[in-house]
Amino acid sequence: MMFAEPGIFYRYEPEVPPVPLVVDVSRSGREYPTDMRTNVSFNAIHDNASMYVDEIWADAPRYGGTLLYALFPHMYIDANRHELDIDPELVELPWPVPLDPFVSKRGLGLIKSKSRYGEPVQERKLTYEEVEDRLNRYHRPYHRELKAIIDRNKSAFSKVYHLSCHCMSAVGAPTHPDPGQERPDFCVGNDARGNRTSSPDFLEHVAQLFRDQGFSCTVNFPYGGGEINRRYGDPENGVESILVEINKKRFMDVKTFRKNEGFGEIKDAASRVLATLSSELRAKA
Repeated sequence: MMFAEPGIFYRYEPEVPPVPLVVDVSRSGREYPTDMRTNVSFNAIHDNASMYVDEIWADAPRYGGTLLYALFPHMYIDANRHELDIDPELVELPWPVPLDPFVSKRGLGLIKSKSRYGEPVQERKLTYEEVEDRLNRYHRPYHRELKAIIDRNKSAFSKVYHLSCHCMSAVGAPTHPDPGQERPDFCVGNDARGNRTSSPDFLEHVAQLFRDQGFSCTVNFPYGGGEINRRYGDPENGVESILVEINKKRFMDVKTFRKNEGFGEIKDAASRVLATLSSELRAKA
């Protein structure tokens, strides 16, 4: 069963008896709001979307998990960034509360100042009211829904296992931690701004599930986790939250944005991970 909040998210409920497995896809949204304005080409903007990640992890409900998928583009407002992670150069100051520019120092905060390859993307500064409007229409509703899903599973099962799923470019871009470096097939992470968002055992277990299928998989590099992992990951209190990144070149043509011949293999790999985790959680139950 699917529940839709138009323009904001789709929530897919378990199709079989549920397990405490939550998959969220916050950066695959491709419904561009009519008030989105930019100085760069559509390709430069769309290159930042985690294309097809929602499809790759779509089997989560088949194995008893819940899947939440954001419909809005993160280049408009990023659900995987803190509300105050804003570059002061992007907004009309003064701001009512102190800003906390963290990832926004590299142009990749709540409101993006740069494309993946460093092009300035905003045509003008935004007002406080405009940013608040985006938060109220998109960012906060998505987080309310994700929190409700995690809380519901924790109440029912005492523990929750959460995968925050994304894709990454094949080579590190200038605005990222590994400029010019070739990247692995997968990366998993649990280090969000210094917060350990899962136990080491769960993180390594998921990494090994990919490696056992013949893929390369790094841990906490080039990515360790974002705001979603930081906000919800709390392993000491029963919420294991990790980041999962997939190398784009394994499943899509980055110039045309079309799926390539590797898409089926990557989707199968993700489904095997879901199947294994689901089986293990049922055995624990």
